Amino acid sequence: MYYSYLFPSYYPYQSLLYRNDGQYRKIIDMILHGIKGEATAVQFYQQLAKKTPSERAREDVLHALEDEKIHLKQFVDLYVMLTGKRPVYKAEEVSFNTFKEGLELARKDELEAYEDYRDAYLATRDQTIRDVFFLAMTDEIEHALRFSFLLSELR
Repeated sequence: MYYSYLFPSYYPYQSLLYRNDGQYRKIIDMILHGIKGEATAVQFYQQLAKKTPSERAREDVLHALEDEKIHLKQFVDLYVMLTGKRPVYKAEEVSFNTFKEGLELARKDELEAYEDYRDAYLATRDQTIRDVFFLAMTDEIEHALRFSFLLSELR
C-alpha cells in the first residue's frame, strides 16, 4: 500500500533542509542511493520469485517485492518533491544460480539497506523524509527476518 498522505499534492512542501546546505546534498544522495537499491531489489526479487521451491517461499519473496515497489515509488516521489526533477538511476543486475544463493544475497542486502535507512533517518529532523526512511527501514528488517527463516528451512 502506498502512503500518499506523506506527499499531499495540494500543499506546498517546505523542507527543513536548505538547498545550499551540505546536509541537503547528503540527504538527496541518500535518497538516490535508496532509489537505486530499491530498483535493484525489484528486479532481483522478480528473478528470485521464479526459483522458489515452495508456495510459502514464493509468498515471502512476493511480499518483499511488493514492499520494494512501494519504497521505490516513495523514494522517487520524495526525490522529485525535494529537487523538482526525476531521478536518473540504473538498477544493478544481481546474479545467482540457486534459490538458496539468491536468498542469502537478499538477506545480506536487506540488512545493509536497513542500516543505510537507519542512518538516513537519523541524519535529518524533517518528518516527511524521516517517515519515508522509517517505513523502508522497518520493512527491510522484516524482509531479512523472513529470508532468515526461509534459509533455516533449507538447511
